[in-house]
Amino acid sequence: MNDFLQAFALIFIAEMGDKTQIMAMAFATQYKIKQILIGVFIGAFINHGLAIMLGSVLTQFIPIEALQLVAGVLFIAFGLLSLSIAEDEEENLGKNNYGAIVTVSLAFFLGELGDKTQLTALTLSTQSAIPFLTLMGTVTGMVVVSSVGIFIGAKLGNKIPEHFIRVGAFIIFMSFGLSKIISSEYVISMGTTFVSLLLGIILVLTIFRGLIFTRQLKEVKVSALKQHAEDLKNYRKALQSSVDHLCKGCSVCKDSICLVGYMKALLSDRVTPDRFDSSIIESLEVDAFDVSKAQQVKFLLEDYYKEYPDERLKNAELMSIEAIINRIIHNNSMNF
Repeated sequence: MNDFLQAFALIFIAEMGDKTQIMAMAFATQYKIKQILIGVFIGAFINHGLAIMLGSVLTQFIPIEALQLVAGVLFIAFGLLSLSIAEDEEENLGKNNYGAIVTVSLAFFLGELGDKTQLTALTLSTQSAIPFLTLMGTVTGMVVVSSVGIFIGAKLGNKIPEHFIRVGAFIIFMSFGLSKIISSEYVISMGTTFVSLLLGIILVLTIFRGLIFTRQLKEVKVSALKQHAEDLKNYRKALQSSVDHLCKGCSVCKDSICLVGYMKALLSDRVTPDRFDSSIIESLEVDAFDVSKAQQVKFLLEDYYKEYPDERLKNAELMSIEAIINRIIHNNSMNF
């Protein structure tokens, strides 16, 4: 187990804060955690396995420089694809486990070719009594480091708007890709004109993708506003039904003196904005209403606020209904 623990510790320390962890954080904005971890495991296993089993033999068939250039192009593609928030794309990413795993595996395999982790795995294997345990140690280290990156990405994802995260992922992947492409001996040997042309093409693709991303943001915003309006309409209907059940069935609805009558007037748009006043609510009568039915109205409000928390402080109509329900519950509880 000494070989395993030594390999694990070296890789874990070496990759903390390195591109492997940042890549995992970026992939967390597009794929599920399970898909990413499986992809990291496969990519690292193949990468380090080749290093341990074949050593430098791989370079006799495919130059590392060529593979690094492929990795750079792949990262550029990942960066451009990050600028997308289409719903159908998200659904496909969620369903197509195979495609997601292959994508992550390929990224980590190419990204780590010739990197210090692969060289570390190669060096450790020459000193190991059981090379397979060294391989499992390095792969486990990569998976654990990636898990930390995914955890950080998930925590940030809950606090930062999705489009900011996607722009961040775009910047991360593009920086990795550009660094690999610009530093490639193949690209440098082609001359300044070729490099300028290549960067120009990448810039045009970025602008094109950015315009699509901006349009998608506008569409999502409009769609969200429509959904909000539809949800509010449905909740108002549900509230009206619950308030009707709470009503004691007076012959004439006394919306000017009764709390429940006032709520019914609110929901039927008979109350003008100038009457959204807490002093009016305080002046209304509190009858012996059914507390359990009042609680149902409160539960409906809470469900709506979970979806749209800002409405608790912005929607005067719902704020008034909440104040009335709280007063009914409090008053009847005190009487009981």
